[in-house]
Amino acid sequence: MIKIGDRIRFLNAVGGGIIAKIIDKDMVAVLDEDGFETPILKRECVVIEVAKTMSAPSILNETIIAEKTSTPVSNASLKNVPNEPEPDTTYGEQLYAYLAFVPVNLRQLQTTSFDLYLINDSNYTMLFTLAAKKGGLLRCLDHGELTSNSKVFIDRLDKEQLQEIKEMTIQAIVFKQQASFNLKPTFDTTLSLSFSDFGKLHLFKENDFFEESAMVLPFVEKDLPAAFLRINTTEIEQAMKEKKDLPINKPSSKKTQKKHEDIVELDLHSSQLLDSTVGMDNTAILQYQLDTFKQTLALYSNKKGQKIVVIHGKGEGVLRNAIIQELKNHYKHYLYQDASFREYGFGATMITIY
Repeated sequence: MIKIGDRIRFLNAVGGGIIAKIIDKDMVAVLDEDGFETPILKRECVVIEVAKTMSAPSILNETIIAEKTSTPVSNASLKNVPNEPEPDTTYGEQLYAYLAFVPVNLRQLQTTSFDLYLINDSNYTMLFTLAAKKGGLLRCLDHGELTSNSKVFIDRLDKEQLQEIKEMTIQAIVFKQQASFNLKPTFDTTLSLSFSDFGKLHLFKENDFFEESAMVLPFVEKDLPAAFLRINTTEIEQAMKEKKDLPINKPSSKKTQKKHEDIVELDLHSSQLLDSTVGMDNTAILQYQLDTFKQTLALYSNKKGQKIVVIHGKGEGVLRNAIIQELKNHYKHYLYQDASFREYGFGATMITIY
């Protein structure tokens, strides 16, 4: 949150100054080095130095003198500074991280640009790298340290830039600098973007992070990466229990029942993972399926002997071959075989964690 005394630079113009007063929820007055106040939208301000702990007049006078006597800093060299962290929240011991798109003009979604933010809604400091996939390669948008319960402005993107971006990927580790904490796993998760979504008014909603309506997309919620948020483990366990309790024509031994009672099933059909594949090509869908597969293995990596049945379907075998290749390259110590033909047909692979 911008405060009186913060030193800022203009986002889309040369210059800057000190926040002299808050005019309303959208506007602030900026005092430049010549002593003139200029009203400007908050979203056009990038904080480069937060206010010191002293009275506002002292801050303004001290900073104006420093600005006049110091060497000018080019806009290109400015490092974006995130908002100051807010106090710890009761739910913040679990990880919540979001990507947010705030339209510059909500009434002109077809032509407006969008301000991109990364949000850390947890009690942990985050070291992150945020990258966008254009074509077949990633390009770093920002990296650095994001303090707890804060957000950072990343960039302003126009429609042409958004159309080029197919995915956004975040890699991060989290920790607490001055308090004890529970070790959290690093996360590496990817969000697929549909360009058509940026023209849909109903996707921009009121939220807890901005005064304006925004499209807020989860990277992580309750410690679970985005790919898991559609997988309800409770429902899976219940379905497995009901399946186990169903009467079958052929009696099975106790050994067979024990063998199957702890199996985790992961259905990688796109219809199960995604609400919609509009705007996604086959490559994007395959990558999403593989990301979900890798994150599932990571979730159970410490459960030696855990069996996971990956349902990939028969089809042309593209997804199955990609999974087998992934197992050969990165999970050489895991055992894998075709799952039961009777239960899963010819479209599933059973993996045992070791």
